[in-house]
Amino acid sequence: MYGDGKEATGTFEFKAGKYKVKGNFVNGVPDGLFEEYYPDGNIMIKDTFVNGENTREELYYKNGQLMGTFADDEDLKLYYNDGKLVMTYNDKTGESIIYHENGNPLMVTNDKESAIYNENKEMLFKVENAKAVDIGTTLKKLEDGSFELVKNNKVVAKIDANGELIKYLYSTGETMLKVNEATGVTEFFFKNGNTFMKEDGNKNVLNYKDGKPLYEMDGNSWKIYNEEGEKIAEDFELVTNIKKVD
Repeated sequence: MYGDGKEATGTFEFKAGKYKVKGNFVNGVPDGLFEEYYPDGNIMIKDTFVNGENTREELYYKNGQLMGTFADDEDLKLYYNDGKLVMTYNDKTGESIIYHENGNPLMVTNDKESAIYNENKEMLFKVENAKAVDIGTTLKKLEDGSFELVKNNKVVAKIDANGELIKYLYSTGETMLKVNEATGVTEFFFKNGNTFMKEDGNKNVLNYKDGKPLYEMDGNSWKIYNEEGEKIAEDFELVTNIKKVD
């Protein structure tokens, strides 16, 4: 940042998109804590900079509950506004975990294996070193040519006759996860039927329980939204209304 043609030093206020931000600059680069605010003055985002590098970011809901943390030396974590985890990602191990509404893991993925669980922690599918692992399921063919995947005398998944569309089920029968081998689209569902997460090529959308988007990623571009559907953070934001306050 520059002031009067020189690299600026001091505390400044400015707008990133439509939200007010306050933070410190040293010789033109951000250094220290930057705070971004909701219109009512509550904290929306806290960014920590060290010599221009963003080393930690915390996002907050309007009620003050932590929405997510992104840091160089910590796991990425996203939360719902009731404090329950949505997902975690460990950059060092490559492990990601997506969680059910009740807090139990839904899908655990790392470099070597992937596993899918229902809301009661029962494993429905596992792949290890690119090979399916026998977890005690059997495939039952139906009269219409479709299939059911059965475990402990209970249907845990349904497969169409072409073997292209797989639906994993909650313990109570609702669709939990749908994998379309023909289109490459994977879709997770809440028990109420709304889409929880959808993966389509390079596009990934993570939703609130009412179906509104929480996080969107399209290639290298990303956006984060609050519960009202308002965009509160993205990979690029226009900075305006700069003024020095200290």
